[in-house]
Amino acid sequence: MSVFEPKILEAESAEATAEVQKALEPSVPLMPSLPADTTVLPGGYIDADGVLHTECRIREINGADEEAMARELRSPTVNVPKVVDLLLKRCVLSVGLIDPIPPGLLSKMLTGDRAALILAVRMLTFGTDWEVPDFPCKLCGATFGTIVELDSIPIKTLDNPMVQEVEVELRNGHIANVALLDGATQLEMVGDGNRTGPEEVTIAIDRCIRRLDGAPVAGHVSQKMSMADRRKIVQAMGDAQPGPQMEEVGVTCTECGREANYTVSLVDLFR
Repeated sequence: MSVFEPKILEAESAEATAEVQKALEPSVPLMPSLPADTTVLPGGYIDADGVLHTECRIREINGADEEAMARELRSPTVNVPKVVDLLLKRCVLSVGLIDPIPPGLLSKMLTGDRAALILAVRMLTFGTDWEVPDFPCKLCGATFGTIVELDSIPIKTLDNPMVQEVEVELRNGHIANVALLDGATQLEMVGDGNRTGPEEVTIAIDRCIRRLDGAPVAGHVSQKMSMADRRKIVQAMGDAQPGPQMEEVGVTCTECGREANYTVSLVDLFR
């Protein structure tokens, strides 16, 4: 017998034993990747080189995302922008040609685009129907069960996505050029949820104002403005923002038969 034969027989025996053990092990199916889809932004993200990106790849919400979202939703005062930010970071796979997404990019996107992405993620995960067992009618006061078709929510788009600021005429003929609100500014406005409405307005204007009467703005100016001008700027920023019009969700009451528009929080869609 060759000196190599015992080693060869030993190796063959070990290989046979491994195959037997593998055959006896229970078959564990691999979970396939969750479906992904592409959605078009109503505004668009303009990168540092001036390139506009309008298509995003998104995926469904998985169990880990649900657990993370539940931890945020259990707070007595839910921070909606924070929940939106959490889901976007988890479920948006690419922005235009940008893949992978670098840190901080999603927060630079317009708030309307971020809302559109969340709505798209929700519909990809659960479908277009939103079942509400106890919807409150603001006309007759009754509560009723209904199904809201999310794909019927109006989506506002920018006429010129390369222009993402608005011109506001203030008192005495002054003109302010203000950028549209983005995610980072919205998160700063809300903070830990304890800021007052006027404090949020101050942050929004100071972060977004670009020029006043054609001259670049240096320093904080919002607190020196009149209340009327501040409200006018915020109103103009809101009116120009693209995205789903969540304050125009039409629902017909099954009790009184009348239809009305309702304002729906993005977070409500996941409860």
